[in-house]
Amino acid sequence: MNTRSTIFSLCLALGTPLFGQGLHKEINVEQEIVPVKRDAARITILPTLQLPAVSKPQLAFSNRVVTTRVPNSISTLEPVAYGENLFSSPYRGYVALGLGAPLFNGAFSAGYRILDTDRTRLSAWGQYDGDIYTQKTDERKEYWRDHSASLGVDLHQAIGSKSFLNAGVDYTYGYHTIPSAWDSFSQSISRFNLSALYTSRAQGLDWTAALRYRHFGFYNSNAPQRLHFISSVPDTDFPIHIFTPGQTGAADSPAPGQTEVYAVPGESPVRQNLFGASLTGKLSFGDNTSLGLDADADFLHTGSHLSPRYPYLSYGDYSAKDGSTVGLIALTPHLDYSSATVKARIGAQVDVSINNGRVFHIAPEASLAWTPSQLVGFEIKAHGGSDLNQLSSLYNVTPYLNSSMAYSQSHIPYALDGRVTVGPFFGAYLEFFGGYAKANDWLMPVVADSYLGGAVFDRIDLSAWHGGAAVGYDYRKLLSARISYETAPNDYDNSFYEWRDRARHVVNAELKLRPLTPLQITLGWQFRAGRRCYGMAHNLSGATGDLQVYSPQARSLGCVSDLSLGASYAATDALSIFAGGENLLNRRYYRIGDRYSQGIRFMIGASLKF
Repeated sequence: MNTRSTIFSLCLALGTPLFGQGLHKEINVEQEIVPVKRDAARITILPTLQLPAVSKPQLAFSNRVVTTRVPNSISTLEPVAYGENLFSSPYRGYVALGLGAPLFNGAFSAGYRILDTDRTRLSAWGQYDGDIYTQKTDERKEYWRDHSASLGVDLHQAIGSKSFLNAGVDYTYGYHTIPSAWDSFSQSISRFNLSALYTSRAQGLDWTAALRYRHFGFYNSNAPQRLHFISSVPDTDFPIHIFTPGQTGAADSPAPGQTEVYAVPGESPVRQNLFGASLTGKLSFGDNTSLGLDADADFLHTGSHLSPRYPYLSYGDYSAKDGSTVGLIALTPHLDYSSATVKARIGAQVDVSINNGRVFHIAPEASLAWTPSQLVGFEIKAHGGSDLNQLSSLYNVTPYLNSSMAYSQSHIPYALDGRVTVGPFFGAYLEFFGGYAKANDWLMPVVADSYLGGAVFDRIDLSAWHGGAAVGYDYRKLLSARISYETAPNDYDNSFYEWRDRARHVVNAELKLRPLTPLQITLGWQFRAGRRCYGMAHNLSGATGDLQVYSPQARSLGCVSDLSLGASYAATDALSIFAGGENLLNRRYYRIGDRYSQGIRFMIGASLKF
């Protein structure tokens, strides 16, 4: 019940005899209190491909280039999200469990707010996602396995009246396998994050200071290698094993006089440690204008690893390197203006690279959002920056990375994005969006003529436009519908950098129905066509063995057509049950890293808040 409305009504009722002696009317104000609760929904654990988010809210203006990834793997809920869920809920804890078929799909999630006061919140959480699926070939029945488990603790502490400390620690273990014609590829990863953020406000100055540490490494790597037959042992900078006569291997029979060579791409899996710090400040001038400066410094140490040569051609196109440390310092000064109809930023990002190629890079940092009326909105943004290409970020692109490879940084000189929103008119709205971007040394998956065990990336200079439109309709809380279409070129060096699978056409459609208050039904369809990777072919010719490099060769990754249907029912305020199916059309396609997708799958489960 609204307290202010209640007091006003009571005063009106009591005051009537004083100001209107001829009126004697009894006024009773009654209203049922309906607690607002967070809708329980299952955590998606099945492998999916997602279009970079195109939603009704404004563009997310950031001071650092953080690319929207195309997830090709199981993803875990971020610790901050867990903390927010716990904070917004009247319950201190939750637990959710889901199991599915055809072979195994599982999810388990739990969290509890250990301390809960006005100034202190301490939360612990955990999550497991996994799946096992098969495919029958002419030779055997092959198994694909993905498992991921995370544990974390988050702390929110108020300090004084205008300062806060947020800290968190979490650990993730992942295990992935891919069958192959020679042997099974398998590896595990460990990821450890530790961070602390201090926020304060005083006399118009808002500032934050943050420290972070991240460890990411491959462990227990088992990468099958192909046998190569040569007439003499090559002079290489990577270890090799020579097969004695009579030994067998995964290759055809050698020709007379040839030697069987078993290549080992790396002595040990790669591990990285990142140390970083951030300092941001914003000084306000009046109610509309502020001057800010964002500073970030990251230092990344990489152990012994292999580095691909570019363009990446085939087996042997990499060199062994000892451990090294690189750094990236980013300074972003900016001037911001905000009013009822206009939000603008003018600034630039200056990157200073340490021991990592070109020293200085400058990229724009500017944006403008204009809403002249409630029915029309315009947005434009120019941004860019450098990316250290941490293995942890590439792991989010595909968990089937080559465990011996590490990569140098990439840079985005500029990326331009814009959006026009029209509506809503009686619940319906339209969006038109697009942009153009240029990326240097951007990492894209490559197709090699020899299997190294895990995905390998090529450094490519990309430039391309992208554009699309969306239409949506909302009717109270009963119905919500949206469909979007977006397209971009998919050539070797003319591709939209955020789409690692180089999709040519992307469609996302979703329909949500709530015929009853506790029941929600969701129907979704995702379509990605024209997906492909490229590889460089070459040949040795002539008496001197001259190397001839051919034009990039494209290989299709297949078409994604994922139809999903799900439903959740709130049996009580604290208990919800859910059921759903994904890839109901049973389409099979390749994901980045030569991973074959799972077919049709189902899951049922329940969530409990306590």
